[in-house]
Amino acid sequence: MTTTPIVLLVLLSALMHATWNAFLHASPDRVWQVGMMAVPQGLAAVAGIVWLPLPPVQVWPLVLLSAGAQVAYTAALIRAYRVGEFGQIYPIARGISPLLISGAALLLAGEWPTAMAAWGIVGICAGILTLALRGRRFSGDSVPAALLTGVFIAAYTIVDGFGVRLSNGNGFGYLAWAYLFASVPVIGAVAKWRGGWRGMFLAPRRRVAEALGAGIVAQCAYAMVVFALQYLPMGVVSALRESSAIIAVLLGWLFLREKLNARRLVACGLVVGGAVLIKLSA
Repeated sequence: MTTTPIVLLVLLSALMHATWNAFLHASPDRVWQVGMMAVPQGLAAVAGIVWLPLPPVQVWPLVLLSAGAQVAYTAALIRAYRVGEFGQIYPIARGISPLLISGAALLLAGEWPTAMAAWGIVGICAGILTLALRGRRFSGDSVPAALLTGVFIAAYTIVDGFGVRLSNGNGFGYLAWAYLFASVPVIGAVAKWRGGWRGMFLAPRRRVAEALGAGIVAQCAYAMVVFALQYLPMGVVSALRESSAIIAVLLGWLFLREKLNARRLVACGLVVGGAVLIKLSA
């Protein structure tokens, strides 16, 4: 398969990822929203389990590790959005992960990026981290939570990269079980907090529809990434996906009344330039 459709698929995933994150940040009840978003995830997991073959025995520890990292990521993301702005939290969390992932891919999988791809990764990371700066430094309690979120993003991406490759062509079967084990504890915790299943759905229909729709978008976005991991190196997929930071800044400006100044525009240019370099090297 040629790389161009895979690259475009990852960029579409970036758009979808930034969109559902914007919905989550804007939600007046983020814990409830996360629980509702986990419902489509759980249903998709059940469908995958029914129709897809079981993953090989050797990937089951990775399934559990991925699920645990996703649950931890969800908790860290809620905390970060509670204490910080979307335009700051999202770039920090997304910016730190490709650095960690590329390093892990090199150490654990021996994946050396080409010189052009390496410069692309540097450009994307520099641009995203610049977007996260306020003045000349990071500020506020939001930064540690955002960094921790990025660590968990890197963790489940690395684990899933190995899990998909060890699944003998059954990457979506692996993903289905990881989704199941990640969604059940989240749904259960939120349902208990809201007084049961009926309590979860006791909300205006529009909010319920938006939350469920955001969950569908989130699962489709990550399924695209898992598919791409079968054809492109981990570091390249991760760096391309981080272009969602540009979209996040634009969404923050358009809908959340956040500033879009010259520094942020330059940073966005770095991210776009990095993505182009990665595309040319693929």
